[in-house]
Amino acid sequence: MTTNIVEMSLHIPQWTFADRLRKVRRDRKLTIDQMAETLKVGVKAYGAWEAGRNTPSDIANLAVRLERVTGVPRAWFLGWVDESPRPEEPDGDSGVRPLGLEPRTH
Repeated sequence: MTTNIVEMSLHIPQWTFADRLRKVRRDRKLTIDQMAETLKVGVKAYGAWEAGRNTPSDIANLAVRLERVTGVPRAWFLGWVDESPRPEEPDGDSGVRPLGLEPRTH
Protein backbone atom coordinates (compact mmCIF):
# COMPACT_ATOMS: atom_id res chain seq x y z
CA MET A 1 0.00 0.00 0.00
CA THR A 2 1.43 3.37 -0.95
CA THR A 3 0.62 6.65 0.67
CA ASN A 4 0.60 9.83 -1.32
CA ILE A 5 1.58 12.81 0.74
CA VAL A 6 0.42 16.06 -0.69
CA GLU A 7 2.33 19.11 0.38
CA MET A 8 0.01 21.87 1.40
CA SER A 9 1.12 25.41 1.68
CA LEU A 10 -0.28 27.51 4.47
CA HIS A 11 -2.49 30.22 3.04
CA ILE A 12 -3.83 32.80 5.42
CA PRO A 13 -6.39 34.97 3.65
CA GLN A 14 -5.99 38.71 4.04
CA TRP A 15 -8.78 41.23 4.38
CA THR A 16 -8.81 43.61 1.45
CA PHE A 17 -10.07 47.18 1.58
CA ALA A 18 -13.16 45.95 -0.28
CA ASP A 19 -13.76 43.27 2.38
CA ARG A 20 -13.50 45.86 5.14
CA LEU A 21 -15.95 48.24 3.42
CA ARG A 22 -18.46 45.43 2.90
CA LYS A 23 -18.09 44.17 6.50
CA VAL A 24 -18.76 47.57 8.06
CA ARG A 25 -21.63 48.39 5.71
CA ARG A 26 -23.33 45.07 6.43
CA ASP A 27 -22.73 45.36 10.18
CA ARG A 28 -24.43 48.77 10.06
CA LYS A 29 -27.29 47.23 8.03
CA LEU A 30 -26.89 49.79 5.24
CA THR A 31 -27.43 49.35 1.53
CA ILE A 32 -24.74 50.28 -0.97
CA ASP A 33 -26.83 53.32 -1.90
CA GLN A 34 -27.09 54.43 1.73
CA MET A 35 -23.36 53.98 2.37
CA ALA A 36 -22.46 55.90 -0.77
CA GLU A 37 -24.82 58.71 0.22
CA THR A 38 -23.39 58.79 3.76
CA LEU A 39 -19.86 59.10 2.35
CA LYS A 40 -21.00 61.61 -0.29
CA VAL A 41 -19.67 59.52 -3.19
CA GLY A 42 -21.36 58.08 -6.24
CA VAL A 43 -23.13 54.75 -5.94
CA LYS A 44 -21.20 53.29 -8.89
CA ALA A 45 -17.85 54.38 -7.43
CA TYR A 46 -18.67 52.97 -4.00
CA GLY A 47 -19.98 49.74 -5.51
CA ALA A 48 -16.75 49.32 -7.49
CA TRP A 49 -14.67 49.86 -4.33
CA GLU A 50 -16.67 47.31 -2.38
CA ALA A 51 -16.50 44.80 -5.23
CA GLY A 52 -12.73 45.27 -5.44
CA ARG A 53 -12.90 46.45 -9.06
CA ASN A 54 -11.42 49.82 -8.16
CA THR A 55 -9.89 51.66 -5.21
CA PRO A 56 -10.40 55.25 -4.13
CA SER A 57 -7.83 57.70 -5.46
CA ASP A 58 -7.35 59.14 -1.94
CA ILE A 59 -7.82 56.09 0.26
CA ALA A 60 -6.34 57.82 3.33
CA ASN A 61 -8.90 60.64 3.17
CA LEU A 62 -11.71 58.15 2.65
CA ALA A 63 -10.51 56.16 5.69
CA VAL A 64 -10.79 59.34 7.79
CA ARG A 65 -14.36 59.89 6.55
CA LEU A 66 -15.21 56.23 7.17
CA GLU A 67 -13.95 56.56 10.74
CA ARG A 68 -16.11 59.64 11.29
CA VAL A 69 -19.32 58.07 9.98
CA THR A 70 -18.88 54.51 11.29
CA GLY A 71 -16.75 54.90 14.42
CA VAL A 72 -14.38 52.21 13.13
CA PRO A 73 -10.71 53.25 13.38
CA ARG A 74 -9.19 54.40 10.08
CA ALA A 75 -6.20 52.17 10.81
CA TRP A 76 -8.44 49.12 10.44
CA PHE A 77 -9.75 50.28 7.06
CA LEU A 78 -6.18 50.85 5.90
CA GLY A 79 -5.08 47.40 7.07
CA TRP A 80 -2.73 48.73 9.77
CA VAL A 81 -4.33 46.54 12.43
CA ASP A 82 -5.11 42.87 12.18
CA GLU A 83 -8.25 42.49 14.29
CA SER A 84 -11.82 43.29 13.44
CA PRO A 85 -13.11 46.19 15.46
CA ARG A 86 -15.11 45.33 18.55
CA PRO A 87 -17.38 47.50 20.66
CA GLU A 88 -15.40 49.45 23.22
CA GLU A 89 -14.66 47.71 26.47
CA PRO A 90 -15.75 49.41 29.72
CA ASP A 91 -12.18 50.68 30.28
CA GLY A 92 -12.23 52.41 26.88
CA ASP A 93 -10.03 49.82 25.17
CA SER A 94 -11.51 48.86 21.81
CA GLY A 95 -9.34 45.73 21.60
CA VAL A 96 -7.92 46.75 18.23
CA ARG A 97 -4.13 46.53 18.29
CA PRO A 98 -1.55 47.68 15.75
CA LEU A 99 0.18 44.78 14.06
CA GLY A 100 2.94 43.37 16.26
CA LEU A 101 2.07 45.58 19.23
CA GLU A 102 0.10 43.26 21.46
CA PRO A 103 -0.32 44.22 25.12
CA ARG A 104 2.16 42.78 27.58
CA THR A 105 0.79 40.29 30.07
CA HIS A 106 3.50 40.48 32.80
